[in-house]
Amino acid sequence: GGSKNEAKAPTTGSGSSAQVKPSANQTSAEDHDLMIEISGTRTDKKGNQVSIYDRSEQRPEDNQQMVGLFEMEAAGAGEQALAVKPWLGAIKAPSNAPAFQNQPPNINMRLEYAYGYRCFDSRQNLFYTNNPNQVVYMTAALGVVLDKSNNTQKFFGAGNVRQANGHSDDITALAVTTNRDLVATGEVGQNPKICVWSVSNPEAGPRIDVKLGRGRRAVSCLGFSFDGRYLAACDMHNDHYVSVWEVSSGRKVAEQNGGPDKILDVCWSKTELKFCTAGIKHIYFWTLDNGALTKNKGLFGSQGEATNMTSAQWFGDGTAVTGGQNGMLYHWQDKELRKTVQVHGPNQCIHALSIINDTVITGGKDNKIIILDKNFQKTKEIIAGSCPKSLDMSGSNILAGLRDGSIKEFSSSGSATVLMESHADGEIWGIANDPSNNNVIVTVGDDNKVKAWDTAQRKCISSGTLDNARGAERKAGAGASTLATTTPNQQGRGIAIHPQNGHVAVTHNDGKVTIRQGTRALDTVLFTLKDPKEWSEAIRYSPDGSKLAVGSHDNAIYIYNVAQNYKLIHKLNKHSSYITAIDWSVDGSAMHSTCGAYELLFWDITTGQQVPDGCTRYQDENWATWSTHFGWPVQGIFGGVIDYTHVNRVDRSHNGEMVAVGNDWGLVEIFGFPNNAGAKSQAFRGHSEHVMNVKWSHDDRRIFSAGGYDQTIMQWLRA
Repeated sequence: GGSKNEAKAPTTGSGSSAQVKPSANQTSAEDHDLMIEISGTRTDKKGNQVSIYDRSEQRPEDNQQMVGLFEMEAAGAGEQALAVKPWLGAIKAPSNAPAFQNQPPNINMRLEYAYGYRCFDSRQNLFYTNNPNQVVYMTAALGVVLDKSNNTQKFFGAGNVRQANGHSDDITALAVTTNRDLVATGEVGQNPKICVWSVSNPEAGPRIDVKLGRGRRAVSCLGFSFDGRYLAACDMHNDHYVSVWEVSSGRKVAEQNGGPDKILDVCWSKTELKFCTAGIKHIYFWTLDNGALTKNKGLFGSQGEATNMTSAQWFGDGTAVTGGQNGMLYHWQDKELRKTVQVHGPNQCIHALSIINDTVITGGKDNKIIILDKNFQKTKEIIAGSCPKSLDMSGSNILAGLRDGSIKEFSSSGSATVLMESHADGEIWGIANDPSNNNVIVTVGDDNKVKAWDTAQRKCISSGTLDNARGAERKAGAGASTLATTTPNQQGRGIAIHPQNGHVAVTHNDGKVTIRQGTRALDTVLFTLKDPKEWSEAIRYSPDGSKLAVGSHDNAIYIYNVAQNYKLIHKLNKHSSYITAIDWSVDGSAMHSTCGAYELLFWDITTGQQVPDGCTRYQDENWATWSTHFGWPVQGIFGGVIDYTHVNRVDRSHNGEMVAVGNDWGLVEIFGFPNNAGAKSQAFRGHSEHVMNVKWSHDDRRIFSAGGYDQTIMQWLRA
């Protein structure tokens, strides 16, 4: 894991004159985002704390032997198989069984839109392109070119897995050339890749793609030289290498150890082959000369205190400016500090810095954008509403990427146009289709937000807050693990919409369920259900709307009567592990469910009892939905891999001909329905992380997917 990378409090040391001693004001107001950037950890599926940049070699493309390791032994039938596959005893073919559809379905999905913008651990990653109507940024494994005049997107790296040739993991850095026609993106990975591609034709794939080498973990920042000939890259190796690449050929020109601390920004001079790296406890000035790199420490002298540096830019006169965690700008000539300016308040870390035609634009933790002239005189201040992580300027318009996952454009009058909204803290799992409107979906995440989207207009139409007040912190080892800054009562994973009255039911990570009035009244809470003792990912109204079922991580399923103000009528508690999926029969009299121990159980909802011979009694049952991971018609969705945890979510199309699957390799897969062992899928890339939800639209023309840690909702359209 990333133990060598864990952040210690900055200390003084003999190694560098730019070492930082934390002043009292720095540690008391520690910047949470900065801490995640330096030493972010998360809980993997086995419950281990790992660096957010460490990857095990589990993806099929990383390790082709993996599938071979997991092939089922043909001999493993009988009792032994039942121990691994307890659901086998609960599978029975229908009496008039349809033929298995094991060929890849004849369907192609085009990524139509992605709601997301990665900025929690990245900065200066959103730019105007050479077409002022278009902006470029990244989310998940995608480079995105957004046309703000018609709200359409083009993508680098999306599509059928057989053709997609971009990134396969989180993009963590993005840069554009001076003339804004080429983009470089860098990713997380055991052997991370950098791609250079054209903003005018991102679908064409990379002009060059290069791998940094094993153990590099991730690309932390990228920068093109002023003439576009070279690209500098900084990585997350323990030694934080700085490498320079020739853009035309993809040849590595030079490389040098950058030091023990993370580099947060790299920026070239606007006139010569020099660049600056800024980061935790350091600032260095580098010169590229005849293929050799030399680096010099920034010398603070008596002009200002040392601090963590988050960002770097240059004036046209060859002097450099860096932004500090203490809210100050630092002005450098060669490697020596000229002066400091307190632009944002003390402790209000500068998270974004841009210099366009010698106009300085800064963004601070105080949620302000401040514009200064080249003498550092303030000319304007904009209240952004969230901390700016990226800033750019075109004419008098300012483009801001904000920590809340939104992208806004501020005009000279100060009015803001929202170009993008997204979930932006922890994970995003929950998606529900509005039964009364084919174009509306509602999503819920760990960021204390529930959001309704019009997928035809491709925009957020309403938002609600899960809980205004912070609650108890998560106890280690209990509840849903997340990187989020919110508390469990402010995080949601499951969501369902009533088929008639429009109620929106949301499961909170502290166990409770809130019933909200509707997609346009998400803040109006009508009922709060407190029976589940743990968080829930499975929640579903019965087809006639008379009941609500909540499948919890306390291993029980709770059945509520909607008309009786959501009175609890049954608690189904025969599962031996947490509930992963539930489906109602069309007539609402029966239910089946799966759990983390791979059991498939059947229930009579009239009596509230388990039906032990349910596979026989319900052999020909007409299920209103199909979302269970196990069962006769979905025996082929695991693709020969017997660690069944890699399948996260299952959703049958409404016409019953296909089933969509979200898996741990960032893929949305579509299989024929029914299927069995040996079934082949169509697989689509775009997400970078575990795909935690997939949902077909009512008309089966679209699939909506949620990418867990990549904080992105994707909208796929049948091509």
